[in-house]
Amino acid sequence: MEQGEGGRLESEAVATRDRVTAEELVEAKRQHALASDATSLAQAIALFEALLERQPGQADVQVELAEALVLYGAAYETRRADKRRRFIAAQAHAENVLLANAGFRAAMAAGQRPGQAASQLGENDVPAMVIWATATAYLFDEGMSSLGRLRNFRGLDDLRLFMERAMALNPYHEYGLVPFSLAVFHIAAPAIAGGNLERAAELIEQAIDTPGVSLLPRWGRARYLHIQTGDLDALRADLDWILTQDPEAVDSPFRWNVYVQRDARRMLDAL
Repeated sequence: MEQGEGGRLESEAVATRDRVTAEELVEAKRQHALASDATSLAQAIALFEALLERQPGQADVQVELAEALVLYGAAYETRRADKRRRFIAAQAHAENVLLANAGFRAAMAAGQRPGQAASQLGENDVPAMVIWATATAYLFDEGMSSLGRLRNFRGLDDLRLFMERAMALNPYHEYGLVPFSLAVFHIAAPAIAGGNLERAAELIEQAIDTPGVSLLPRWGRARYLHIQTGDLDALRADLDWILTQDPEAVDSPFRWNVYVQRDARRMLDAL
């Protein structure tokens, strides 16, 4: 009897130790929200990884971790191999969340590519879809060589299909992040593969017109679209606008705003 009671108490202690408490998750999210440099973002990543190790499969932890990994790779890694490692890990965490959707999981098990299987996803899946697409875009742009892009070009089409599905589900998610992410496809893909700079410009305008204020669409327009079109006056105007915003007051995440403003200053100084 005593051994049974001891075993029960030990099991309860293990369960308590392994359970991710609401307070711990709130603290990890708080540190993520306030991350302003490589050190603070790495600390947030470490917290999310520790929580996930104790309670695998927790969707909100994986989505936050995936986003943090994308940002760290884009903003703070300098070597292509390190960027690639971060983006692939982010993809995997986001895809794990999406695999909780039975229709998506069945489609993937049947051999469909992620973009094809995206037709099975619903509105609750949009946050993980956007992070998956963001990781894919960065992997293609910053994590691959020219040869790697040629060999993995179908990943961009998956991005397109993901974001077209997300546009149908919730185009207002995160203050225009969905149309902006779809615009990235149209900028990155050649015309023969469906890329269209005019369509990209329309989508970025749609992102900007979405309720709320985000630095990301104008930054993306400056960094990717205006560079391709050669419109330096428009590029300067977008960069100037970004640099006049209060990173703590606009709606896009502070952790991204810090990076975007630093990158905008770099681009402006290089003109």
